[in-house]
Amino acid sequence: MRPPPGALEEGTIALDASEDREARRLGVTREPFFWLGGEVESRVAVLPEGPHVLRVASPGGRALLRVELAVANGAPRPRVPPPAPPSPAPFAPADEPLRPAPPVGEDPDVGPLSVGAYARLVDSELTEEDLRLPLRFLELGVDVHRELIERRAWVAAAGFGRLRDGPESVGAEARFDLGSSGWVPGVALSGRLVLQPGAGGALGGRASASAFWSIPLGELTLSPWAGFTLLAVDESLRGLPGADKDIFTPYAAEHRTQASVGARLRHRPFVDALVTAGTSLRLSPVPSTLDRIDATLDLDLLPGRGLFPWIQLGWLASYRPENETRDEAFLRDAFTAGLTFWSWLSRGHRVSLGAEGTFLFDIPSPAETSPRLSALLFARYDTTAGRGLRDFPPRVTPFRDRQEEGSGSIERERPAVEPSWEDP
Repeated sequence: MRPPPGALEEGTIALDASEDREARRLGVTREPFFWLGGEVESRVAVLPEGPHVLRVASPGGRALLRVELAVANGAPRPRVPPPAPPSPAPFAPADEPLRPAPPVGEDPDVGPLSVGAYARLVDSELTEEDLRLPLRFLELGVDVHRELIERRAWVAAAGFGRLRDGPESVGAEARFDLGSSGWVPGVALSGRLVLQPGAGGALGGRASASAFWSIPLGELTLSPWAGFTLLAVDESLRGLPGADKDIFTPYAAEHRTQASVGARLRHRPFVDALVTAGTSLRLSPVPSTLDRIDATLDLDLLPGRGLFPWIQLGWLASYRPENETRDEAFLRDAFTAGLTFWSWLSRGHRVSLGAEGTFLFDIPSPAETSPRLSALLFARYDTTAGRGLRDFPPRVTPFRDRQEEGSGSIERERPAVEPSWEDP
């Protein structure tokens, strides 16, 4: 076709169906595939008026041509820039001071165990005794705790010294806790040895073993249990005012073997409240003498945040029948209240302060033995090496999630599919 007279040739578009750039990038060769060719786009600006010619050449074969014409009605308008975004609102200060967190990407390994140091000031009248027996001392100690099986088994050991008006004493103790699982009972084993070098090297102690089950009953948990305790006393301290209670007391000298059975019923009405009721009886000396029948009711509260304390309230009713070691039966009531404050100073470092008071009276109430008051003050420091409270058994961490807030512990979960280095 010949162009009309006066037509202007504005440009040429060459199409080559033998070249397929997309296929070449993917490594496709011509055989046995057929290349489809490549798309070519060209824009030609035609400014003068009059007829124009567009020439299309396709040396490689047929080509599909699509032509779009756009006619401008006027000069293009300048683009209006979008409005600037509003400035961000000022950052509102938090109610609580922000705790410094580890830098992003830093996930230090946890340490092997938890280590603690404590001080206890005891001013008591020895509630285990039938008769009044004042007891005052300051105990300083260190202990270590370790979780053996995750949320199932724990072990602990401690060493301590006691300062008193009489001869000082030193001691060591160890404990093993195994949680209950279904029909498999939980187990608690403990042992303690105490020495008074200034009292002729008197040595005493105790060994205890108990087993328990945790049976869920809807929102309640029933825990039947049984235990046995063996006491070792040193008669050379009889009549000594400063005798350590773990070496000699008149009650321990007459009750060296103790066997107990009982049951506890626990209910958590709120996430920060725990109610425990229980009953038990004790044979001592074993096996023929009924020493006591007890009923207990305890309430643990941990509401609030920050430095709000852990509140512990308890009531004990203990009937002590007449037997071969007790001349007269009586009923003992004891009311206990305690507060524990704690704070995580930084990752894995915790400080605790607490106080506990007990008021007890007997019915009938001899003037020389009732009422009685006992008090306990304590301070404690723990370094958990990033392990939180995993090294402490549930009996001392009933509100573990709340008690671990601010500890800096990291809970690692095993992935559902283990990664493989062979996978891309």
